[in-house]
Amino acid sequence: MNDLYKLRRLMKAANHIRKNKPVILRGAQANQSLALKYAWWFESFRDKLGKAVYRFSYFKTDGTIREAVGTLNPAFIPAENMPKSGMDPDAVAPAGTFAYYDLDAKGWRSFRLDNFIGFVSRCS
Repeated sequence: MNDLYKLRRLMKAANHIRKNKPVILRGAQANQSLALKYAWWFESFRDKLGKAVYRFSYFKTDGTIREAVGTLNPAFIPAENMPKSGMDPDAVAPAGTFAYYDLDAKGWRSFRLDNFIGFVSRCS
């Protein structure tokens, strides 16, 4: 992947986290340094999902906790659900969201970065 594209995605994620992370940080707004730390962490999570299947959890918009089993690895995604040639799942997801293929629901799902709780375990 193009390093400039990755850096741009990282900075957009950091900016979103900096503005929208006060719930997790007990009311304090994240500074740029902490936001970049979270963004790098999401980038490493994205790299892990690109190689294997992971179980992770996040808050849904209705406030319930969702445990998902997902991946970004094309080997685990059925051909009919693959993104169109050359299309990145992040290209269609709104800014500040994380798109993944949900193996339980057999479809593409996304969640807001500030609603992420953490990943539990590797499934494959």
